[in-house]
Amino acid sequence: MIEVISSDLHGRIAKLSLPKGDVITPTLLPVIDPKENIIPPQDMINKFGFNFVITSAYLYYKRFGMPSNSDDIHKTLNFDGNIMMDSGAYQVLVYGDVDIDPIQSLTIQTNLKTDVGVILDVPTPPTDAYTQAKEKIVETIKRVEGSLTYIETHPEIIWTLPIQGGKNIHLLREYIQTIKQKDLIKAFNFHALGSVAPIMSQYDFTSLFSMIKTAREMLPHNIPFHLFGAGHPMIFPFVVALGSDTFDSAAYILYAKEDRYMTTSGTYHLSELIEFPCSCEICSKWTPKELLELDKETRTRNIAIHNLYVSQAEIKNIKVSINDGNLWELLERRAKSHPSLFKAFKYIIDEHKGSFLEYGTPVTKQIGLKVYDEDSFYRPEYTRARTQLYKTFQPKNSNLVILISSGQKNPTEFLYSRQDLKKLILSLSDKYDFAFLVPFIGLLPIELVETFPFSQYVFSSIISEEMLNSLWFEVSTFISKMKYNQHIICPIGNEEEAEEMAAYIQLKLKNSDIPFKYDSISDL
Repeated sequence: MIEVISSDLHGRIAKLSLPKGDVITPTLLPVIDPKENIIPPQDMINKFGFNFVITSAYLYYKRFGMPSNSDDIHKTLNFDGNIMMDSGAYQVLVYGDVDIDPIQSLTIQTNLKTDVGVILDVPTPPTDAYTQAKEKIVETIKRVEGSLTYIETHPEIIWTLPIQGGKNIHLLREYIQTIKQKDLIKAFNFHALGSVAPIMSQYDFTSLFSMIKTAREMLPHNIPFHLFGAGHPMIFPFVVALGSDTFDSAAYILYAKEDRYMTTSGTYHLSELIEFPCSCEICSKWTPKELLELDKETRTRNIAIHNLYVSQAEIKNIKVSINDGNLWELLERRAKSHPSLFKAFKYIIDEHKGSFLEYGTPVTKQIGLKVYDEDSFYRPEYTRARTQLYKTFQPKNSNLVILISSGQKNPTEFLYSRQDLKKLILSLSDKYDFAFLVPFIGLLPIELVETFPFSQYVFSSIISEEMLNSLWFEVSTFISKMKYNQHIICPIGNEEEAEEMAAYIQLKLKNSDIPFKYDSISDL
């Protein structure tokens, strides 16, 4: 059902084989009302390129009643692409309950011939106490079990397993573990994390990212992973990087109804804008002042069209970043768009040190890595490379010479520009091991300087205290594992940064009672 084309971090460009045609992920599923839409559903394909949308089984039932087997949601919407139907769980999340039971919800979806269906689960919003959320995941598991017979008799629909537990990570884990232990997971070919919308509205991105990461770690990767209710482009790169293949939202139209204009860095009210920071067909035709003067329906439609364009543009940007192997750098840029997003990005870095994101990151890349500051220290290319270095590198001699330059030039470039130094190192290689001190890597044995990711980078040369602290951790890890008798600090650059790093490492070695001396390489 899913064929991975390329990947970076936990994000992937993949082909989903669905009944109404292939869908290339990552992608947004715009929410479509079963009856009233200010933008014709077919425009989602013709104008924006979205050939996968989502609508509500429960709202269809409220608008039209129980459908018969002769009905078809594609005809109702006049949409010839793929349709996913939400069971009504979103209405439960918003209103507390719905007046249909799980089997009725499945029957509505089956009679309407949806392409992807969802069972009627019980959401766990962030306002729930632990005991209340616990009761809800128990009930959802019962509903999963109770739906199996129906699902098995309707294999023409791709059925979705909803994932509940909310921001309580313990309950989220318990839910998934129980589903797996009961062998319920095999009946579903789509997985979807729910109860996200209220967390999004609170800008609690740290909890959101933790939920996605937990679910993605525990669920099989050969099944597509959907995120309910996450439709703002400012978070698209992050939810994709954490493993979301698809995600849906009605934000494009809900925001438009309130004159709210989406960008990749946040949301503006139309009255706040003096110019449109976009060149889509709406922003090229109108000014903010002119849109404000239009009637409400026309204005809403135009803002919604823009919101869809900016969403699609960001998805394309993400695909380019995955294909080029620089999704991490897109995260670094987007993280600064909002303090809550920056905090959540720091959570990804601090809590996991890149290891989770190594999963889909290629072992080698055709590009050099851009290193800006301490946030780049634990990008997955480096965490993986350090792990392998500590496991496999074997010292040849008993003494280690630590070569310290500014780090602005990578070691390969530095040695190429200093052929005299290169020859000297070669002449001493039977007595000493040599390692470059690289500010955002740690100690790099000279034998590895021409290997990826060590040989290909561009560094800003901004060395913060936080970067130095991370640097020392990696240096001390290297030293403790390699067990050299002596460590010789040799500055090989006269830049101020090189002197600062040499003094810093000298102080740290002294305070750690690690044997060392300070010398010139020409005196070895």
